[in-house]
Amino acid sequence: RTQVSKFVENMALLDRLADIIIVDTGAGLSENVMSFIMAADEVLLVTTPEPTSITDAYALIKTVSNRDKAKKIRVIVNRAEDNNEANDILNKLMIVSEKFLGIALEPSGHILNDEAVIKAVKQQQPFLLSFPKSQAARSIKEISARLAESGKAGALPQNAGIRGFLNRLVGFMRV
Repeated sequence: RTQVSKFVENMALLDRLADIIIVDTGAGLSENVMSFIMAADEVLLVTTPEPTSITDAYALIKTVSNRDKAKKIRVIVNRAEDNNEANDILNKLMIVSEKFLGIALEPSGHILNDEAVIKAVKQQQPFLLSFPKSQAARSIKEISARLAESGKAGALPQNAGIRGFLNRLVGFMRV
């Protein structure tokens, strides 16, 4: 067996440990990031209200749509000042993505700007543990519940899950 097949087998053990695995690729459109995104069962795109973040989000949506218009992309707005700002950003991204790229986005919630997050960072603690009743923590819990519930709603394709993801990832990376 090759090193790659051993890696895929060992990573596939995660299938038994979690229903949902989130990989934070960071910002940017490098080929490695795109390999992760295209190998994923679905994409969870997080943007902020800053114009550069929204532009980067649209660029990623455009790149994904050029490769696979059927790819499921969920969008979350982080650090919004209020519900109106978050909804405005989500609506604009959905409209331009549908109109110009032919890809439908799924709004998946937002997280309001919260001082508790800044305090937790200064304490070097996860804000969900340090401030579990904060607005940001409540938002994360709501988004998580929505993601978990939507995962139960539809049957996943046979090649879904961590094993399918890893096999697709290896194929994209041409290892």
